[in-house]
Amino acid sequence: MSKKTDHSADLLVTEKDGVVARLVVRGAVRRPDALQGFLNAFASVMLSANGCPTASFIAGKVLQRTERTGVFNLEETAQRKQSFETALRHAQKSGLPIRRLATELAQLSRYVVWQSGRSGPFASVNFSKAHAHSVLVGPSGIETRPDIRICLILMEPYTRFPDNVQARSKAFVLLSPSEICIDGEAWLKADAGSVFSVEANQTFAIRCTSQPLLAIWCQLEEGFK
Repeated sequence: MSKKTDHSADLLVTEKDGVVARLVVRGAVRRPDALQGFLNAFASVMLSANGCPTASFIAGKVLQRTERTGVFNLEETAQRKQSFETALRHAQKSGLPIRRLATELAQLSRYVVWQSGRSGPFASVNFSKAHAHSVLVGPSGIETRPDIRICLILMEPYTRFPDNVQARSKAFVLLSPSEICIDGEAWLKADAGSVFSVEANQTFAIRCTSQPLLAIWCQLEEGFK
C-alpha cells in the first residue's frame, strides 16, 4: 500500500490556496533584471556539476519552467528584517557562487514580503516570532505563477524549525551555516553553500545557532511534473 502524504503537514508552504496566474511565453513579457539576475545566480549554484544530483534534478525541472514568465509584483514593501540583512552580509563573505547569489538576492530585498507560518512538533519556543517565509517565484510571489515555487526561509539565531512532512520533493541551498535533519536521521552540520534535497513524504527539520538562518528552496507545484 502506498504511503499517503499529509499535505497539511508541509509547514514550508504557508498559504492555503494557490494563486492562479497565466504564464507568458518568453519574449512576450521581459522579466525584470533584478529577478532574472537572481534566477541566473540560483541556477549556477543549483546546477553545479559538484552539487547534489537529486537537488540538481529537482531544481533543473523548476528552472526549465522559467522559460515562461508569470505576473510581476514589484511594489516596494516597508517590511525590513534585520536578520535578513545580517544573513545576506554573512553570505556575501562566502565563496563566489554564494556571494553572487546573496548579492543578487539583495537586489530583490525591497520587494520581499515576509509572512509567518504554522508551528509544529519540536519547534523552538520562540518560533512564532523568530521565523518568516517569503515566496520569490510562485503563488503570491514577486513573480506570481501556479507551476513552480522558489522561496526563502529566514530564522533568528537559536531557532529550530519544527519537524514537518514534505508534500513535494524540494531542493535547498543554504546561505548560512545550519544543521539539518532529514527523515529522522541524525542532525548534520551544513555550511553556507550546501545544496541538498528532501523527497516527498520525508520529514524535515532545520535549526541554527549564533547566526540567523537564510535558505532558498524550490519545488514543482502539484499537478506539474
